[in-house]
Amino acid sequence: MEMVAIPRAVVALSLTLLLLAMSPFCTANFILYSGETLWTGQALSWASYPFILQSECNLVLYDAGNQVWASDTGGLASNCYVTLQSDTNLVIYDNNNNALWASNTNRDQGYYVLILQKDRNVVIYGGAIWATNTHVGASDAIFIMSKASTKVASLPANATHATRALAHVSSTT
Repeated sequence: MEMVAIPRAVVALSLTLLLLAMSPFCTANFILYSGETLWTGQALSWASYPFILQSECNLVLYDAGNQVWASDTGGLASNCYVTLQSDTNLVIYDNNNNALWASNTNRDQGYYVLILQKDRNVVIYGGAIWATNTHVGASDAIFIMSKASTKVASLPANATHATRALAHVSSTT
């Protein structure tokens, strides 16, 4: 039996292709892994729950067409993207790479995952780190306090628009 030498480049390319084929980038459309990005118009979705980065840079979670959570960054820029960084911070950037909003969950470098769950809650895991707290129904959903922010104002990341409106009414009376 004659041994044939395989060039290193062929081995490296084969391993790279194998790793890409096995990577999480090819999985479900309700998961965002560390280092992955949603561009304007792209969304994670589960059933009737799209979590979409809209054209005006607002990251919004919908339930059957009704908005239940938003980053409130609409109109601050255009051509934005949102990325789950390897430090577990979820950040919306404008087309000049300026941060418009962040979950402020930065931790050690590692592998994290953002999941749009079947209960409508959006959660960053690597341990439960951040959530929209928009779950519905009886579940063992996770409630996580967050200090999300934007350059314009501080945002309570886990508040729905209804609770923000109620807080606004309470603060003005």
